[in-house]
Amino acid sequence: MVAKENLKQRYIDWLNTKIAYKDLEAGTIEITTPFLDRHNDRLQIYAIPLPNGEIKLTDDGYILSDLMLSGFDLSGSKKRKQIFTTIINGYGVSLNNEFNELYVVTDLKDFPRKKHMLIQSMMTVNDMFMTVKSTVSSLFAEDVGLFLESNNIRFSENIFLAGKSGYNHNFNYLIPHFKHIPERVIHTMNNPSKGTLSNIIFSWSDTREARNKQTYKSDLYVFINDQEKDIDGNIINAFKNEEIVPVVWSKRNEVVDILSA
Repeated sequence: MVAKENLKQRYIDWLNTKIAYKDLEAGTIEITTPFLDRHNDRLQIYAIPLPNGEIKLTDDGYILSDLMLSGFDLSGSKKRKQIFTTIINGYGVSLNNEFNELYVVTDLKDFPRKKHMLIQSMMTVNDMFMTVKSTVSSLFAEDVGLFLESNNIRFSENIFLAGKSGYNHNFNYLIPHFKHIPERVIHTMNNPSKGTLSNIIFSWSDTREARNKQTYKSDLYVFINDQEKDIDGNIINAFKNEEIVPVVWSKRNEVVDILSA
Protein backbone atom coordinates (compact mmCIF):
# COMPACT_ATOMS: atom_id res chain seq x y z
CA MET A 1 0.00 0.00 0.00
CA VAL A 2 1.25 3.47 -0.88
CA ALA A 3 1.72 5.67 2.18
CA LYS A 4 -0.43 8.78 2.19
CA GLU A 5 2.65 10.84 3.07
CA ASN A 6 4.25 9.76 -0.20
CA LEU A 7 1.14 10.70 -2.18
CA LYS A 8 1.00 14.06 -0.46
CA GLN A 9 4.68 14.73 -1.18
CA ARG A 10 4.27 13.73 -4.82
CA TYR A 11 1.44 16.23 -5.17
CA ILE A 12 3.50 18.98 -3.53
CA ASP A 13 6.47 18.16 -5.77
CA TRP A 14 4.24 18.24 -8.86
CA LEU A 15 2.75 21.57 -7.78
CA ASN A 16 6.17 23.11 -7.19
CA THR A 17 7.58 21.97 -10.55
CA LYS A 18 4.54 23.25 -12.45
CA ILE A 19 4.45 26.77 -10.94
CA ALA A 20 6.60 29.28 -12.80
CA TYR A 21 7.55 32.78 -11.63
CA LYS A 22 8.68 35.50 -14.05
CA ASP A 23 9.86 39.02 -13.20
CA LEU A 24 8.10 41.80 -15.10
CA GLU A 25 8.39 45.59 -14.94
CA ALA A 26 8.10 47.64 -11.72
CA GLY A 27 8.56 44.62 -9.47
CA THR A 28 5.49 42.77 -10.76
CA ILE A 29 5.80 38.97 -10.84
CA GLU A 30 3.89 36.78 -13.30
CA ILE A 31 2.86 33.46 -11.76
CA THR A 32 1.92 30.62 -14.10
CA THR A 33 -0.02 27.89 -12.28
CA PRO A 34 -0.61 24.23 -13.18
CA PHE A 35 -4.37 24.74 -13.13
CA LEU A 36 -6.20 24.93 -16.45
CA ASP A 37 -8.97 27.16 -17.74
CA ARG A 38 -11.73 26.02 -20.11
CA HIS A 39 -9.33 26.37 -23.06
CA ASN A 40 -6.88 23.99 -21.32
CA ASP A 41 -4.43 26.89 -20.91
CA ARG A 42 -2.58 27.33 -17.63
CA LEU A 43 -4.01 30.08 -15.45
CA GLN A 44 -1.80 33.05 -14.72
CA ILE A 45 -1.95 35.61 -11.94
CA TYR A 46 0.19 38.64 -11.16
CA ALA A 47 1.78 39.72 -7.88
CA ILE A 48 2.10 43.51 -7.65
CA PRO A 49 3.97 45.10 -4.70
CA LEU A 50 2.07 47.91 -2.96
CA PRO A 51 3.62 50.99 -1.29
CA ASN A 52 2.52 49.81 2.18
CA GLY A 53 4.45 46.54 1.83
CA GLU A 54 1.44 44.39 0.97
CA ILE A 55 0.97 42.46 -2.27
CA LYS A 56 -1.90 42.66 -4.73
CA LEU A 57 -2.66 39.38 -6.50
CA THR A 58 -4.75 39.81 -9.64
CA ASP A 59 -5.94 37.92 -12.72
CA ASP A 60 -5.50 41.20 -14.67
CA GLY A 61 -9.09 40.92 -15.88
CA TYR A 62 -8.51 37.71 -17.83
CA ILE A 63 -11.38 35.54 -16.53
CA LEU A 64 -14.27 37.97 -17.00
CA SER A 65 -12.91 39.41 -20.24
CA ASP A 66 -12.59 35.92 -21.71
CA LEU A 67 -16.14 35.05 -20.67
CA MET A 68 -17.51 38.26 -22.15
CA LEU A 69 -15.81 37.54 -25.48
CA SER A 70 -17.68 34.22 -25.45
CA GLY A 71 -21.04 35.91 -25.04
CA PHE A 72 -21.26 35.82 -21.25
CA ASP A 73 -23.20 38.79 -19.89
CA LEU A 74 -22.79 38.99 -16.13
CA SER A 75 -25.38 41.75 -15.76
CA GLY A 76 -27.88 40.04 -18.05
CA SER A 77 -29.19 37.70 -15.36
CA LYS A 78 -29.97 38.49 -11.73
CA LYS A 79 -29.40 34.85 -10.80
CA ARG A 80 -26.08 34.78 -12.65
CA LYS A 81 -24.92 37.95 -10.88
CA GLN A 82 -25.97 36.48 -7.54
CA ILE A 83 -24.01 33.29 -8.16
CA PHE A 84 -20.94 35.27 -9.23
CA THR A 85 -21.10 37.47 -6.12
CA THR A 86 -21.51 34.42 -3.86
CA ILE A 87 -18.46 32.78 -5.46
CA ILE A 88 -16.05 35.67 -5.04
CA ASN A 89 -17.33 36.58 -1.57
CA GLY A 90 -16.92 32.98 -0.47
CA TYR A 91 -13.29 32.99 -1.55
CA GLY A 92 -12.62 36.45 -0.12
CA VAL A 93 -11.92 37.87 -3.60
CA SER A 94 -12.75 41.40 -4.74
CA LEU A 95 -13.87 42.72 -8.14
CA ASN A 96 -12.50 45.87 -9.77
CA ASN A 97 -15.42 46.80 -12.02
CA GLU A 98 -13.36 49.26 -14.08
CA PHE A 99 -10.97 46.58 -15.30
CA ASN A 100 -13.10 43.45 -14.70
CA GLU A 101 -10.27 42.07 -12.58
CA LEU A 102 -10.48 39.60 -9.73
CA TYR A 103 -7.97 40.37 -7.00
CA VAL A 104 -6.92 39.97 -3.38
CA VAL A 105 -4.53 41.94 -1.19
CA THR A 106 -2.25 40.04 1.14
CA ASP A 107 0.90 40.21 3.20
CA LEU A 108 3.82 37.84 2.64
CA LYS A 109 2.78 35.51 5.47
CA ASP A 110 -0.72 34.95 4.08
CA PHE A 111 0.42 34.86 0.45
CA PRO A 112 0.02 31.07 -0.13
CA ARG A 113 -3.56 30.97 1.20
CA LYS A 114 -4.67 34.10 -0.64
CA LYS A 115 -3.06 32.85 -3.86
CA HIS A 116 -4.94 29.57 -3.51
CA MET A 117 -8.26 31.34 -2.90
CA LEU A 118 -7.82 33.61 -5.93
CA ILE A 119 -7.00 30.69 -8.23
CA GLN A 120 -9.96 28.68 -6.91
CA SER A 121 -12.30 31.62 -7.52
CA MET A 122 -10.93 32.07 -11.05
CA MET A 123 -11.60 28.43 -11.89
CA THR A 124 -15.09 28.53 -10.39
CA VAL A 125 -16.04 31.75 -12.21
CA ASN A 126 -14.48 30.41 -15.40
CA ASP A 127 -16.85 27.46 -15.20
CA MET A 128 -19.78 29.88 -15.39
CA PHE A 129 -19.22 29.86 -19.17
CA MET A 130 -21.71 27.01 -19.20
CA THR A 131 -24.42 29.48 -18.09
CA VAL A 132 -24.26 31.36 -21.41
CA LYS A 133 -27.75 31.18 -22.94
CA SER A 134 -26.48 29.81 -26.23
CA THR A 135 -24.84 26.92 -24.40
CA VAL A 136 -27.47 25.79 -21.92
CA SER A 137 -31.02 26.94 -21.24
CA SER A 138 -30.63 26.97 -17.44
CA LEU A 139 -28.01 26.86 -14.72
CA PHE A 140 -26.90 23.28 -14.22
CA ALA A 141 -26.24 23.70 -10.50
CA GLU A 142 -29.77 25.04 -10.12
CA ASP A 143 -31.11 22.07 -12.09
CA VAL A 144 -29.43 19.73 -9.61
CA GLY A 145 -30.97 21.60 -6.70
CA LEU A 146 -34.43 21.36 -8.28
CA PHE A 147 -33.85 17.64 -8.84
CA LEU A 148 -33.08 17.17 -5.14
CA GLU A 149 -36.13 19.17 -4.11
CA SER A 150 -38.43 17.29 -6.48
CA ASN A 151 -37.37 14.05 -4.78
CA ASN A 152 -37.91 15.46 -1.27
CA ILE A 153 -34.20 15.37 -0.45
CA ARG A 154 -33.24 17.86 2.25
CA PHE A 155 -30.00 19.75 1.73
CA SER A 156 -28.00 22.88 2.45
CA GLU A 157 -26.59 24.81 -0.48
CA ASN A 158 -23.41 26.69 -1.32
CA ILE A 159 -21.29 25.09 1.40
CA PHE A 160 -17.69 25.98 2.27
CA LEU A 161 -15.81 23.15 3.97
CA ALA A 162 -12.38 23.44 5.56
CA GLY A 163 -9.69 21.07 4.32
CA LYS A 164 -6.77 19.64 6.24
CA SER A 165 -4.56 22.26 4.60
CA GLY A 166 -6.63 25.03 6.21
CA TYR A 167 -8.04 26.11 2.86
CA ASN A 168 -11.81 26.38 2.41
CA HIS A 169 -13.43 24.60 -0.54
CA ASN A 170 -16.81 25.40 -2.07
CA PHE A 171 -19.37 22.67 -2.81
CA ASN A 172 -22.88 23.13 -4.19
CA TYR A 173 -24.94 21.05 -1.74
CA LEU A 174 -24.67 19.01 1.44
CA ILE A 175 -27.02 16.30 2.72
CA PRO A 176 -26.32 15.79 6.45
CA HIS A 177 -25.51 12.43 7.96
CA PHE A 178 -28.10 10.54 9.99
CA LYS A 179 -27.20 7.65 12.31
CA HIS A 180 -25.23 5.15 10.17
CA ILE A 181 -25.90 7.02 6.91
CA PRO A 182 -22.86 9.07 5.82
CA GLU A 183 -22.84 12.76 5.03
CA ARG A 184 -23.23 13.30 1.27
CA VAL A 185 -21.58 16.28 -0.34
CA ILE A 186 -22.82 17.14 -3.83
CA HIS A 187 -20.96 19.13 -6.44
CA THR A 188 -21.68 19.88 -10.09
CA MET A 189 -19.44 19.67 -13.13
CA ASN A 190 -20.90 21.96 -15.77
CA ASN A 191 -18.01 21.78 -18.15
CA PRO A 192 -16.38 18.32 -18.08
CA SER A 193 -12.67 19.02 -18.60
CA LYS A 194 -9.30 18.02 -17.19
CA GLY A 195 -8.95 21.36 -15.45
CA THR A 196 -12.30 21.09 -13.67
CA LEU A 197 -11.57 17.44 -12.84
CA SER A 198 -8.25 18.29 -11.19
CA ASN A 199 -9.81 21.10 -9.18
CA ILE A 200 -12.60 18.90 -7.81
CA ILE A 201 -10.27 16.01 -6.94
CA PHE A 202 -7.81 18.29 -5.17
CA SER A 203 -10.57 20.08 -3.23
CA TRP A 204 -12.21 16.83 -2.13
CA SER A 205 -8.95 15.09 -1.27
CA ASP A 206 -8.09 17.94 1.08
CA THR A 207 -11.63 18.14 2.49
CA ARG A 208 -12.27 14.41 2.94
CA GLU A 209 -9.18 13.91 5.05
CA ALA A 210 -10.45 16.56 7.46
CA ARG A 211 -14.13 15.51 7.41
CA ASN A 212 -13.50 11.80 7.93
CA LYS A 213 -11.63 12.47 11.16
CA GLN A 214 -15.01 13.27 12.65
CA THR A 215 -17.46 10.66 13.89
CA TYR A 216 -19.14 10.10 10.54
CA LYS A 217 -18.09 9.31 7.00
CA SER A 218 -18.39 11.85 4.21
CA ASP A 219 -18.94 10.96 0.52
CA LEU A 220 -18.82 13.15 -2.58
CA TYR A 221 -21.24 12.85 -5.50
CA VAL A 222 -20.39 14.83 -8.64
CA PHE A 223 -23.26 15.50 -11.04
CA ILE A 224 -21.84 15.76 -14.57
CA ASN A 225 -23.62 17.67 -17.33
CA ASP A 226 -23.99 15.45 -20.41
CA GLN A 227 -26.78 17.51 -22.04
CA GLU A 228 -24.49 19.00 -24.68
CA LYS A 229 -21.88 16.29 -25.22
CA ASP A 230 -20.91 12.77 -24.20
CA ILE A 231 -18.69 12.43 -21.14
CA ASP A 232 -15.12 11.22 -21.56
CA GLY A 233 -14.82 7.82 -19.87
CA ASN A 234 -11.47 8.90 -18.41
CA ILE A 235 -13.25 11.53 -16.31
CA ILE A 236 -15.64 8.91 -14.92
CA ASN A 237 -12.77 6.54 -14.13
CA ALA A 238 -10.70 9.28 -12.51
CA PHE A 239 -13.52 10.06 -10.10
CA LYS A 240 -14.06 6.40 -9.27
CA ASN A 241 -10.33 5.92 -8.63
CA GLU A 242 -10.56 8.70 -6.03
CA GLU A 243 -13.64 7.08 -4.44
CA ILE A 244 -15.82 9.93 -5.71
CA VAL A 245 -19.22 8.97 -7.09
CA PRO A 246 -19.80 10.36 -10.62
CA VAL A 247 -23.47 10.92 -11.52
CA VAL A 248 -24.15 11.50 -15.20
CA TRP A 249 -27.13 13.84 -15.45
CA SER A 250 -29.03 11.61 -17.88
CA LYS A 251 -28.83 8.81 -15.27
CA ARG A 252 -29.55 10.95 -12.20
CA ASN A 253 -32.57 8.92 -11.13
CA GLU A 254 -30.27 6.01 -10.31
CA VAL A 255 -29.06 7.80 -7.16
CA VAL A 256 -32.42 9.00 -5.81
CA ASP A 257 -32.76 6.16 -3.31
CA ILE A 258 -29.27 6.53 -1.84
CA LEU A 259 -29.48 10.34 -1.60
CA SER A 260 -32.93 10.29 -0.03
CA ALA A 261 -32.00 7.64 2.56
